[in-house]
Amino acid sequence: MSDAGTPEPIPPADRYDDRGAFAQGGTAAVHLTVDRVLGRAVATKIAKSADPVQLDRFRREACITAQLEHPNIVPVHDLGDTWFTMKRVEGATLAALVRGEPYSVLMLGKVLDILIKVCDALAFAHDRRVVHRDLKPENVMVGRFGQVYLMDWGIAQVEGVSDAPFAGTTAWVAPEQARGETCDARTDVWGVGGLLYYALCGARPNQGPTPEDRVASARAGRRPLAPVAVAPSRNLPYELVRIAMKALQPDPESRYPDIAALLADLRAVNAGAWWFELKVFEAGSEIVREGDEADTAYILVQGRCEVCQNGGPIAELGPGEVFGEAALLAGGPRVASVVALTEVVTRVITREALEAELGRDRWMGALVRGLAQRFHDLSSDNLERRF
Repeated sequence: MSDAGTPEPIPPADRYDDRGAFAQGGTAAVHLTVDRVLGRAVATKIAKSADPVQLDRFRREACITAQLEHPNIVPVHDLGDTWFTMKRVEGATLAALVRGEPYSVLMLGKVLDILIKVCDALAFAHDRRVVHRDLKPENVMVGRFGQVYLMDWGIAQVEGVSDAPFAGTTAWVAPEQARGETCDARTDVWGVGGLLYYALCGARPNQGPTPEDRVASARAGRRPLAPVAVAPSRNLPYELVRIAMKALQPDPESRYPDIAALLADLRAVNAGAWWFELKVFEAGSEIVREGDEADTAYILVQGRCEVCQNGGPIAELGPGEVFGEAALLAGGPRVASVVALTEVVTRVITREALEAELGRDRWMGALVRGLAQRFHDLSSDNLERRF
């Protein structure tokens, strides 16, 4: 407080050298300032309103952020009546990254790495019963050296309580949030799904020409259009689309139960196959049939299968094994049938998906294509096909 008892409108000049605003929001501006004592540049957020309710929310944001000490949450350094200082992040928002790079496997790979770090930050916050509730590309900052920070905790819900039940950005607000209901971790699951959806097809999850239309869409629980319908010219990885649309289910019960489950899927797909669809077969199902022309191969993820030839069993397969690959690569009819002994989960490999997956790694793609061509040449000399 100043001597007159009124809020100090700006950081004290004897410590902070104000270099001017570099970002503006509805309730605050962010200035570049230099901390004279520590000799470092910091970002200073300054409230625009002296309204006591707005200032309470402003200070609440600073305190919540300061208590969430995590590598992917921007640290707060100092707090005044109408301002607080935080780490200056030099870089770009996720929105700028997605808009600035052409859609590609490389761009999606960067986004996946970023979202995994965002989920790490959210898991930490949720453990402390803090729900962010304002996940949008503008609130994710990516530093020059790959640092990722989840910003703007101004409407966060703490311990199930918020001083602004109906708040958020209309294009990015979850259905339950738009209806003013109590939020939980699944609200942030929806938010991460929206970020992935945006990277896949360039659209926001809540559509409409006006904010009122977008809020109405969210309140009604309208599911976003499938990414392939929004961006039909893009080769969209099946697994990433599946994850985004599961996270964006209007009913929280149908989403991932928490950020940890979503994070596990993001990590798995980042390390594995983006384009290979997961498919479940009931026990007794014939997955491939002897004599049929081959257009797919399968990776067995879960369950057991029996390989049959000329009507009799010849082998049994378990998780991690592959079948149908020889006929897929070399062409021609399948020489055996494969039947599910139990419920079976597989990844389905089509030629198109294989080409897309190999495109993620230039050298591995060249190696596999070379081996496939050699295999094809050998099979032309009557090499016995496998299945």
